[in-house]
Formats: sequence, C-alpha cells, structure tokens
Amino acid sequence: MREIKSDKPMGGYQGLELPFFEANLDKANVKTNSARSALKIILKAVGALKVWLPAYTCDAVVDAVYDLGIELEYYRVSSTFDIDSYLRLGKGEYILVVDYFGLTGDAVSRSLDRFGQANTIVDCSQAYFSGYAGALATFWSPRKFFGLPDGGLLYSDAPHVKQPEGRDTTSETRLGHLISRLTNSPEVAYHQYQEAELRIAELPVQGMSHLTERLLHSVNYEVARAARNRNVRYLHDRLGKHNQLKLDLDADKAPLCYPLLPNIKTTSRSELINHRVFLPSYWPEVLTRVEEESFEWNLVTNGLFLPCDQRYTEEDMDRLLSLLAIQ
Repeated sequence: MREIKSDKPMGGYQGLELPFFEANLDKANVKTNSARSALKIILKAVGALKVWLPAYTCDAVVDAVYDLGIELEYYRVSSTFDIDSYLRLGKGEYILVVDYFGLTGDAVSRSLDRFGQANTIVDCSQAYFSGYAGALATFWSPRKFFGLPDGGLLYSDAPHVKQPEGRDTTSETRLGHLISRLTNSPEVAYHQYQEAELRIAELPVQGMSHLTERLLHSVNYEVARAARNRNVRYLHDRLGKHNQLKLDLDADKAPLCYPLLPNIKTTSRSELINHRVFLPSYWPEVLTRVEEESFEWNLVTNGLFLPCDQRYTEEDMDRLLSLLAIQ
C-alpha cells in the first residue's frame, strides 16, 4: 500500500450536498470578488487617464471609475445600441462597451471594429454566456445569472493584469438572502438582498472567495443555457411585433432577461410587481444623465425587463404573457 501525503480532512459532520459541474471558468484568467473589482483591475493595470462610459449604465460602474480618480465622460447610444458617431478616443483614453441583456453582441463587435482592441473594455455583466470579445479586457458578473453571494470574472491579455493575491473571506456573510429565498418568499428576503448589494459595493479588490468558486461549480450551465434560450424565444415569438427593440435571437445567447420596450399599452412594472412578478429597473440613475424622450430615457421609463431564466417553464411564460394583457 502506497503512502499518500495529504492534510485533507476526513470524517466529522456532513456539509451541504452540492453537485459538481465543469464551470467553464477558463474564459477568465482573473477571478475576483465582484465585476466592479474586475473593472478596477484592468483600468489600474493600463494606467487609464480617461474612460468613456455609456450614459446608460449603473452607478456601480461609475463609482468604480471615480474610486480610482480617473476622469470619465459619458457617451450616448442609439436604438441599435451603437455609440455616438462623434466620439473619438485620445491618448490614454479607453471606452467601456456593454453587451446589454446579453443581446447586443453585434453592437459590441461594431464598436470593437471602430475603436480597436487595445482601447476597448467589454462589460458582459449582463451577458454571462458571451465569450471573450477580443477586446483589451472582458469581464462578467455571474451573480446576475446564478445564486451567488458575490464574484466577478475577467479576461485580458494585458501584461500587468494579475490575479489579486488575497481571496475574499466574507462571502458567508452575504448568504442570508439566498438561503431565505429557498425557505421564504422573495419579499421577506429583499431587504437582505439590498444590504448584501451595499456591502459588495464597499469591498476592496480581492480574489474570488472559495465559497463562491465552489458554488459556481454547482451550476448545470448547459441546462441553464438551454432554459434561457427556450424561454426568451418563446416570449419573443409572441412579443416581438410589440417590441420597439430589434433583437437578434438567432444565436445561442442565453440572455439575462427579455427586454421589452412596448409599442402599445401594456401592464406597467408596478402592476406586475403587485402580481408578484418582480422586474428590475435598469437604471433610474440614468435619468440624471440624459434628456427626456431620448432612447435611454425611454428605456429606463418604459422598458419591461421580463424574467426568462432557468427557474421558469413554458407555463410560467404563459402566465407572464397573460399578465401583460396585450390584446
């Protein structure tokens, strides 16, 4: 019998029984405690003097740039999510391009052709199943797609981009809303979710926690991908003619949600919430950056971001369609 040297613990009490799947984490060469940390790592590594951000983005991205003391300026997007034609990048300037909802990869590709790989950072926070975009850097936020307490992924060939030395050790303190979602209603846990989000905003740049990485390995990604694609196509087949957004659903994109900008009267977001259909709002803070009646203003004010993820079936989609009350 051969001798095996190991300090692996054996025996004792049982832990949670979690399945183990390949997590496809190879698309990232840096694993962080948040997408915000991933963005900070790349901006610091390249010594950015100025960053162009879309006006249609969340304050978390804006705050990450401000935290580094980097100058920023906003650009506008069209109804096809293409960037203002006037924009030109100067020396030491970079542009952040967003794959919105996981459905605007074509616009990202056009931006890469226009601004070049060396100056473009792609935000795939809403596009977990999108691959590396061929940019200076691409980052993802898996907790927007799966039940995770935190976590971010980053891929870049930039030579100064390194994995943070220390891992986050506080993930366990942000599990409350995830556990409560299993045992209670989402309404009960919502305040815990908000508190967890605030705590993530305060985290220093660190590596991904052992807990979050293990949880990522408990997700059946192929099942999640197939369910999202099935549900989004089901919705689009019935809502596409009522949607001002022209969406390309031919590819296997597995999006974050189905974004509906209705061209007819339909049930409001607040009415849907009254029926326990909880829709996110992307993003009220944008209204301070854009003019009334602009495309971004219309999307914030009138957009309905319908759930289509792996938790739901065709029956759930039919309930959602019924609640929208489109004639």
